[in-house]
Parts: sequence; C-alpha cells; structure tokens
Amino acid sequence: MVSRNDPFTGDRRRIADDLGMAWAWCEHIHRDLKPFTLVAGVFDLGDGRFGVEPGIEETEWYFECGVVRVTALEALGTLGYLEAPARWYARYPTAFIFARRLSAHETLRALACLRSRGLVAPRSCRRRK
Repeated sequence: MVSRNDPFTGDRRRIADDLGMAWAWCEHIHRDLKPFTLVAGVFDLGDGRFGVEPGIEETEWYFECGVVRVTALEALGTLGYLEAPARWYARYPTAFIFARRLSAHETLRALACLRSRGLVAPRSCRRRK
C-alpha cells in the first residue's frame, strides 16, 4: 500500500505533456473563456496509475474552474488518469504539475488523438459547414 510519505514516482514531463493535451481540449471546448493555465494536483497510486485534480492557475478566473475541471477530467480520463478521490492529498504521494503549452502542430495532434479516443466536442464547438 502506498502512503503519503512515499516519493512521487510519476514522470513529471509526461504528465505535463498529458495535461497539455487536456489544456488544448479545454481551450477548444471553452473558446469563450479568457486565457487560462491548466494545473493539476496529481496523486500517485504507486502501481503506474495516477489520479488528478485539475484546476485553473489564475485566481481571477477561479469561478470558471468548474466547467474547465469537468472538461479536463474527461480528456485526462481518455488518457488513463483517474479523478481524485476525497481527501486524496492526505493519502497519496502528490505533485502539483503545470500543463505544458503545446505548439500549434502538437495541439492539432492532441485534438485528433482525443477525438480518436472517443471525445466529442459539443455541437456549439463544431465548425459550421
């Protein structure tokens, strides 16, 4: 069993990349929001699995965090992450990780990847023909 005092064993760079994919998806879905930075508390289950508690860095946009959090959790779920259980920070080794900003090409690849894994943008986000 993993305890809070065990070291965080996750690959922070890979997690930041995955958070970057989720960030790109959130920006795609929530185009009406002002710029924000996706961050997450990441908990380490010790068996190669990780849970996340995503949020927004900018305190002035904190009230928007709920919709971004739900969208980020959907995207991260397709990448194999779990939603953080209650009081996760007290039970598991954790890290606070910022999403890596993707280039334009990486963003397009990330959106295609997430779509191929079953994520669908709401009708209001789809390009009009």
